[in-house]
This record gives sequence, structure tokens and C-alpha cells, in this order.
Amino acid sequence: MKFIHAADIHLDSPLHGLSAYPDAPAEQLRNASRDALVKLVDRAIEENVDFMVIAGDLYDGDWRDHNTGIFLASS
Repeated sequence: MKFIHAADIHLDSPLHGLSAYPDAPAEQLRNASRDALVKLVDRAIEENVDFMVIAGDLYDGDWRDHNTGIFLASS
């Protein structure tokens, strides 16, 4: 039996404090959790795992807008 375990993905985290770093690649960092989840699911499919466990927080508190849900439903 094969499975993947991941934790604390925090989709669409607002990354408070990022504005303190003017040279930070803000958009890339804000999309990192989505990119990581897509890669995780792709890997699960490639590896033909039996199940995936996401422990901890999939979301970072309440949704700021519905784009998080739309992304998750369309992925």
C-alpha cells in the first residue's frame, strides 16, 4: 500500500509581513501553496498511490474570497 502524507498547506495564505520585503517575489510566493498542492496531486497520480492524507490546515483560516474554493474544485 502506498500513500502520501502532507500537512499545513495553507492555501492562499495572505502572508502577512511580506510587504516588509520590497524585493520579495510576492506573486510567486502567494501562489506557492497552490503550486505545491498541484504538484502533490500530480505526484500521487504518477505514483498511483492508494490514498493521500492532508493533516493540519488545508486552508489558512477563513477564505478571503471564493477563488480558493474555485481553485480547489477546478484542480
